[in-house]
Amino acid sequence: MTLTEVLDRAAEPPPPEYPLTLDDSPLRAYALIEQLEYRVKEEGKNAVGVEGQGWVGYDYDKFWWKVEGEAAFDGRDEGEVEVDLLYSRLIAPFWDVQAGVQVASDWESGDSKERWSGVLALQGLAPGMFELDNSIYLSEDGDLTANVEAEFNVRLTQRLVLQPRTEFQLAAQDVAERALGSGLTDVLFDLRLRYEIRRRLAPYVGVRYQTLTGETENIAERAGSNTDDWALLLGVRLAF
Repeated sequence: MTLTEVLDRAAEPPPPEYPLTLDDSPLRAYALIEQLEYRVKEEGKNAVGVEGQGWVGYDYDKFWWKVEGEAAFDGRDEGEVEVDLLYSRLIAPFWDVQAGVQVASDWESGDSKERWSGVLALQGLAPGMFELDNSIYLSEDGDLTANVEAEFNVRLTQRLVLQPRTEFQLAAQDVAERALGSGLTDVLFDLRLRYEIRRRLAPYVGVRYQTLTGETENIAERAGSNTDDWALLLGVRLAF
């Protein structure tokens, strides 16, 4: 075979049945239970808390779920849980815009309430490796609220990680049935120290401080409720 024949054959297109050597958009899934913990609170009102999120989809389009909840652990029949179900679209490296619904439920002594809201969120990794999750909620009653979360991982060693975290809640108006006043309603600070036995399995200890602010604090004071709370955290972080 001459050189010309070799070059001509190399220039020929592959046959239609020629398989792709690399699937650059496979279906993937991921789940992270970031908080599965026992919370030792002041006045003995201990509780079990959980917070997690995950997704299934492709590089640009995903179905995303988020869950956060807490239930009493000392015989009291009370607790709350929030579940977000979202469509997520990658709009920039490390940044997703998300839209969907949230269903929230809280119960006390057999009496439960449920609330549906529309959700618009922006989640991603900011410069400096700060993980941000910002959400706006419009409830079925027309109440507009917002949630801002930020966390950062400080790797002390290859396995020991310190994670400070903060969360802010805001309301655009008074929401009497939820004892919320307009403006900044509460602020939460967490500090967790975890040991990564594996990347997907990490027990931790930590502390939490939460305080009500502004008009929400005034509403709680008039009702005779606590306006701030400390908790010792004992838990495990899981990834799948």
